[in-house]
Amino acid sequence: MWRKVVLAFMVSVAALAQEVPPGVDAASFARIGIGGWALSLGGAYVALAEGPTAGYWNPAGLANLSLFSMEGMYTNWLSAGIHYQHVGLAGYPPLGEHRPQLRLGEVPITFALNWLSVTVPDIPWIEEGGEFSTFTAWSNLFILSAGWPLREEPKLQMGVSLKIYHDRILEGRSLGIGLDAGILWETTVRGQVLRVGLTTTDLGSTTIRWYGTTGNPVNYVPWLVRAGVALLLWENRVVLALLGERGVERPRFERIRVGAGLQFDWVSLGVGWNQPLFDEPGQWTAGLRLHPWPWAALEYAYLPGPLGDSHWLSFRFTF
Repeated sequence: MWRKVVLAFMVSVAALAQEVPPGVDAASFARIGIGGWALSLGGAYVALAEGPTAGYWNPAGLANLSLFSMEGMYTNWLSAGIHYQHVGLAGYPPLGEHRPQLRLGEVPITFALNWLSVTVPDIPWIEEGGEFSTFTAWSNLFILSAGWPLREEPKLQMGVSLKIYHDRILEGRSLGIGLDAGILWETTVRGQVLRVGLTTTDLGSTTIRWYGTTGNPVNYVPWLVRAGVALLLWENRVVLALLGERGVERPRFERIRVGAGLQFDWVSLGVGWNQPLFDEPGQWTAGLRLHPWPWAALEYAYLPGPLGDSHWLSFRFTF
């Protein structure tokens, strides 16, 4: 049965590749990434996805979550007064001594809800009468995800995400609905954990329609395919991750992401590299994760850039 599910997933990706519409590349904020640890590893996280942020990186990773987890993140993007924030919930909270879980037959399903928002305040604006004023622009992405196991040994999981895009600029409003899907395979090779992940984001290229503005334009979010592999060595003390990313019939989205991390009892250190495969310089990243208790973690990531540096701070609680 699981072979048919995976085959259907791959066939649908290939079939829709023939129907990608033209248009501009919208919602760039949604491709920055979320989670301090994931960004520390350069975004090479498709094969490592877990917790609430799995709904963004690879919803198949939600199938590994047996508890309830909540996460938040904030950065002043590029140190330019661009406020980027994220809140995510995943799993099932305990109700008394029980923890309810939705099942489809014998298959447990784990859900996640993520919200990403970018706010740009005090944008200068000259009104029709020549009067100077300012306005604030909002961009939001809501992601509802589900992940479930297909096979126990070697482990195979699948997940999907429903995405809602919404922007607000002056009198204009936008709305777009997209779909992501992912699979995650895990096995053990000579005592070390090997994980392989594949995702397709904004399947078929998500359409974003504007209302209340001149011309009511239509934009498109690029359809991306990401394939990643990760090794967890020496009882998960060492993490090595590699990710390849490609835009389906959209140029200038090909890139390679590489990440490496050291995980100790209460602290983890990570570095990464994000290299576009066209005429654009790469970017290195670094960060750390503090996890002194099993139920709490604090993460920090540093992303330098020619336009300004970004400092990402995120937290996670699990219970």
